[in-house]
Amino acid sequence: MLGGSFWVSFLRNGLGAGLMIAVFMLLEHPAAFRRKMAVSCILFWLLATTGYSCWYLMDKDSFVRFAGLLSIPVVGIFCIWIGRDNLYLSLYKLTLGFYLLSVTVFLGIDLSRLWFGGSIVADIVIRIVLMAVIVFLLASKIRNKFLDGTDDLREELDWFSAVTLLLSVLIASMVAFWPGSHDFSMLHIGRVAILLFMTGLIQYMVFHLYLHRGREKRYRTEHELIEMNGQLIRHQLELINQSKEDGECAENGGKRFCENETMNRLLYVYKSLAERENIQVDMYVKMAADLAVREIDLAAVLVCTFENAIRGCIESNLDMPQIYLSLIQKGKKLVILCRNTCASNLKMKDGMPEHGIGDKAGSSGVMKILSFYHGEADFSVENGMFTARILLNLMNG
Repeated sequence: MLGGSFWVSFLRNGLGAGLMIAVFMLLEHPAAFRRKMAVSCILFWLLATTGYSCWYLMDKDSFVRFAGLLSIPVVGIFCIWIGRDNLYLSLYKLTLGFYLLSVTVFLGIDLSRLWFGGSIVADIVIRIVLMAVIVFLLASKIRNKFLDGTDDLREELDWFSAVTLLLSVLIASMVAFWPGSHDFSMLHIGRVAILLFMTGLIQYMVFHLYLHRGREKRYRTEHELIEMNGQLIRHQLELINQSKEDGECAENGGKRFCENETMNRLLYVYKSLAERENIQVDMYVKMAADLAVREIDLAAVLVCTFENAIRGCIESNLDMPQIYLSLIQKGKKLVILCRNTCASNLKMKDGMPEHGIGDKAGSSGVMKILSFYHGEADFSVENGMFTARILLNLMNG
């Protein structure tokens, strides 16, 4: 490239590694940050910068040819290991960081040669200014918008998107990093600029395409949840109408299962529905009145779980079917356990009951909710009893 001493190489390598790590971590969810992660990033940055600079000192030619391209696996493995996103979203952030590094390398080299006679100092200053602008724009303008769409991207990004991004970025970056193609001319500068622009456009289009797909799926899921909520309301109205003859009212006859009014009403409705089918219901609830989870999400999970349990008891054709339901809050986790009598021929497939969790709409809605809250679900059948264990990680605040 433009040459220089060991310390010049150290500064350039430090800027490059720092930019890639900064881009990756700025687009990481705030909940993932820990002091240990910051210390690991600093140590890795120091180790990678020193190692690359020693490589430059020992074999300048091979370093110039391959160091830039090898930064993808070197920095990438570390960032993917320390990050908490899935592989595809991590690859997207990694390719974005490497693309921005390629742009700064290209502009630093060619602008210094175009305006400053190939000055090493000018090259470094241009890179510092560009990286500062990139980090500022990411932190102030882009980061929040990106994080708002990460749940949708996490669901939709796949191998096709990852390969598309990697190939496009590799093609563009080879022009920026490969020394044999750096003949200084306006034609060359224009050709590389167009190639980098097209690569950036691909990054932008892939981001918005998969973000749109994810949001469309989320809207469909929310529509399913609304339908489930409507089903709950219909059950409530039915029970209220039947209870008028006995003088009961919407206050559940004074019976309270928990302090959360919505969940209390829901549990009352479904306990009454089960008892109408001659099903014995035992419940244990220990949770705060205000949970860091949307009520419609928790209601959807409980409705689907209870509907599944009632259907399982009915299909068992036993005289004394039972349902046991517990909701226990432990710190920032909510544990839901439901055990119910089930048919003797109920079978499991891939860890799920063959009839699914509730109806088809309910099943997809619940699994989407679990994904949103980074939750877990486990299902089992033993001695004529079906057991569903569900864990929701409560959001902060």
